[in-house]
Amino acid sequence: MTFLVDYHMHTKRCNHADGTMAEYVDQALKIGLTEIGFSDHLPLSAAPDDVLARDWAMQEEELTEYVNDIHVLQKRYPNISIKVGIEADYFCDQKSNQKTRDLLDRVKWDYVIGSVHHLGTWVIDSSENLDEFEKRDLFKVYENYFETVIKAANSGLYDVLGHIDVIKKYGYVPKENLSSLYKDVAKEIKKSGIAFEINTSGLRKPIGQIYPAPLLLKELLSLEVPVTLGSDSHSPLEVGKDFDVVVKLLKDFGTKEIAIFNKRQKIMKPLE
Repeated sequence: MTFLVDYHMHTKRCNHADGTMAEYVDQALKIGLTEIGFSDHLPLSAAPDDVLARDWAMQEEELTEYVNDIHVLQKRYPNISIKVGIEADYFCDQKSNQKTRDLLDRVKWDYVIGSVHHLGTWVIDSSENLDEFEKRDLFKVYENYFETVIKAANSGLYDVLGHIDVIKKYGYVPKENLSSLYKDVAKEIKKSGIAFEINTSGLRKPIGQIYPAPLLLKELLSLEVPVTLGSDSHSPLEVGKDFDVVVKLLKDFGTKEIAIFNKRQKIMKPLE
């Protein structure tokens, strides 16, 4: 039996997802997942743009309600394990990350996913900002991005790194060979002790590739960095989507365990 989890699922509160939370659970049961976790966007109170904060994350006053709704589902669905998770942005300045820390301290989470969506005031995965890629040296952008990812890994804020190379979402990839950069990134993440997710949502984006890219995934798994799974679902039918691809990849790389979390404690479970 394959032990499969989906730790990256959103809700309507982020203002860019559809479906009820119960529908996400129903889909997880339908496709035979063992464990799931909701990880909607933590309020972006620290984001550089107030409009962005309203459009892409729940508001602070919704946080308690969000957690309470997960607790209700845990009682309603005793046949599947449902975890209390959150996706929290990592910013490039100390003041913003302190605000993130303060918000995280309000709740007893099972796990926290850390994601880099911002380089300064640039939202790197928004279709409205693609001109920035055209104006900049792509390799330097990637270096800057992964430097920020490493800072997130070492921040102590997170348990899992989310869509670790989302910078490639719209197909902007440097012409240079990225092997050396990926090796360095994997080594630093290994030192941090944090886990990372295989996120299948990239297959549904212009890049048409999972996060992380196969070469980066190979480096991470060769160093035995703990891995977990996430669909980054924004609708119920995306729950666990393309996990057959993920399982095959993990088997091909000889990975036998995946990471699950309980009260922010990492537990390694046999994949089979």
